[in-house]
Amino acid sequence: MSDGLVVTAKWQTAEVKALMRRLQAPRLNQALSVAVNDSARQLESKSEQVIAKRLSIPSKRAKIGIWVRPYSTPKTLTASVRGSKSPIPLSAFNAQETEDGVVATIWGAKLLHPGAFIRGGGFPDRVELKMGGHVFHRIGAKRLPIQRSKGAAIAEAMAEDAISSVLVSHGQQRLMANLKRQLDRYTRSSR
Repeated sequence: MSDGLVVTAKWQTAEVKALMRRLQAPRLNQALSVAVNDSARQLESKSEQVIAKRLSIPSKRAKIGIWVRPYSTPKTLTASVRGSKSPIPLSAFNAQETEDGVVATIWGAKLLHPGAFIRGGGFPDRVELKMGGHVFHRIGAKRLPIQRSKGAAIAEAMAEDAISSVLVSHGQQRLMANLKRQLDRYTRSSR
């Protein structure tokens, strides 16, 4: 997923070709670059919604891990929507502590993480650890050391076939609409 999500669209329709014939190189490249950037931002927004639903995390948490980089320039005419490869902390997955461990909703299913904990002390009378509400598990045979538990990554979800096909089709639709709109706008302003 290092190259980001690749969206290609068949945009050379008769309407688009007619609009392109009216523009010359600097204005044409500028119009195409604006259309690509608009499409990338719209795809970024759609990705946040789809990924948040698929991973069972809040939309604002998904927004942190999805970005457009690099943006299109008149020379490159390419933009990439990227997702973070870093695992999201388990606390973002609606983690709740039980007597057996921590239950978190990941990929739409509730999973038990045995032995994991959010708070300290004996079970009925747990106390806040003041560690940001994160979920921890022990990695040694004794009480220490402990390690923060992690969930899924946004890049994992973006790589799924079902998610990537939804995002690619949305990106193609938005790119086509934005190309027509920007080419029409730039041809009207150049008259």
